[in-house]
Amino acid sequence: MTHSPMDVDSSLSAEEIKAKANQEYKVGNYSEAVKLYSEAIEASPSTATYYANRAAALTMLGRYKEAAADCRSATDIDPSNIKAYLRAGKCQMNLGNLEEATRQYEQAYQLDSSNGQTQREYQNLHTLKTYIGQMEAYMQNNQWGLAGNSLDRAITMVDSERVPVKWNIWRVECALGQKKWSEASRIVNYLVRLDTQNPDVLYLRARVFYGQGDNAKAVAHCMEALRCDPDFAKARVLVKKARALDSQKEKGNAAFKTNNLQEAYDAYTSALEIDPDNDALNSKLYSNRAAVLQKLKKFKEALEDCDKALKLDPDFIKVYSRRAACYMELEEYEEAVRDYRKLTESDASSREYRSLLQKAELELKKSQRKDYYKVLGLSKAATDSEIKKAYRKLALQYHPDKNDGDAKAEAKFKEVGEAYAILSDPQKKQRYDSGVDLDGMGGMGGGGFDAGGVDINDVFMQMFGGGMGGGAPRGFPGGAGGFHSSGAGGFPGGGFGGAGGFPGGAGFGGGGFPGGSGRRASPGGGGYTFHFG
Repeated sequence: MTHSPMDVDSSLSAEEIKAKANQEYKVGNYSEAVKLYSEAIEASPSTATYYANRAAALTMLGRYKEAAADCRSATDIDPSNIKAYLRAGKCQMNLGNLEEATRQYEQAYQLDSSNGQTQREYQNLHTLKTYIGQMEAYMQNNQWGLAGNSLDRAITMVDSERVPVKWNIWRVECALGQKKWSEASRIVNYLVRLDTQNPDVLYLRARVFYGQGDNAKAVAHCMEALRCDPDFAKARVLVKKARALDSQKEKGNAAFKTNNLQEAYDAYTSALEIDPDNDALNSKLYSNRAAVLQKLKKFKEALEDCDKALKLDPDFIKVYSRRAACYMELEEYEEAVRDYRKLTESDASSREYRSLLQKAELELKKSQRKDYYKVLGLSKAATDSEIKKAYRKLALQYHPDKNDGDAKAEAKFKEVGEAYAILSDPQKKQRYDSGVDLDGMGGMGGGGFDAGGVDINDVFMQMFGGGMGGGAPRGFPGGAGGFHSSGAGGFPGGGFGGAGGFPGGAGFGGGGFPGGSGRRASPGGGGYTFHFG
């Protein structure tokens, strides 16, 4: 150990210099005390006390490695210097060299087993070793949180401002195991500043980048670690894994851009199998695969991938937009509104998000009224001919003439007529589809669209023809005799009881349906008319 020249009276003896050093130590001037103890050592190199005292001052300055060396010099000169062994044990604890600390305390214990300080410090060492042992066991079982807790307890027993490098490496590993990227990055950056050529530290920094989805930087740090230590196997494994992930991801991206959707799907799926623990990259892969499924119109499967992406990264805003679009396609409007609100909260200035939210809210309101398309068993993209065909089929199926006394069929017949009255009228259909009448609509929550007073009977007769006989004031035309068998119009394929009517010419015999209601008249006569509004 070398020191700068000091202004010390050359006539002073080594003991006198030591006395001056002791005074500086007592008032906390440890650097000055180190200089004076060094002068005393120069004056008397074979005095163990001077080395032991300088070790005490160096310990107060946190210079544990130098202090341990002085303790060794002191015990070499005087093997009975118990203070030197105790100080050496303390220094080795702070350096993280627990086995060497144990050896030093055992030497002190052999010299004086009744020494109180020896007993206390030896017990502290035992407790410290217990915490480290617990940490190692937890780490082997991937119980990173528990491992971190044990390590934190151990750190409280040493100089927390000068934690051993090895222990800081353990702290990074515990943070990485818990996917606490910010904490791991903070510690590893500190370690890199201490030593830019430590392969273990470079590898840990590579793992931080890898865990955050930055494979390019991860590979670069692994290569630097391999330059420092060509035999560093873990770095080689990480390089191979990162490159494989990037390769499959880029393959999927290229296929998606050229609309080779199955190839893109397969590439993203293969990438997801490489490292199930890489949350950052896997969330992007699930999002990308959801985009493929969305384009393939496999919206339920796309939703599952969106959910997986958000489970891995709840702050992945882009996925909320993709998931909301899938909800819209599946007509799950309440869920779509929830996601679009999340997007507007994340970016209140986005006009696009506000517009999408408004559209979803409108569709949600529309979905809460009666869905006439579903009544007819159709999609919203149904053509006019499909609407007519569906109505024709359902009107015949549920007509009260075929379901005598069936109240449910009667209600269904009315509902089908309601739906056709709206969807067959271009103006009403346009207003229904656009939702412009939502605020004034009686159909919210299960009612119907304002059909403008159209009679279900009129709707039915407009579809199936009007030559059904005389004219009752209410109900289907047909007069007192009900549906006639010789009417010019009627149901295609045959009549009620004759020429027109249901396919196959099957008619309804008997006296017919007075009042033309489609139900048998009560003894007093009178028809049955279907009204809605």
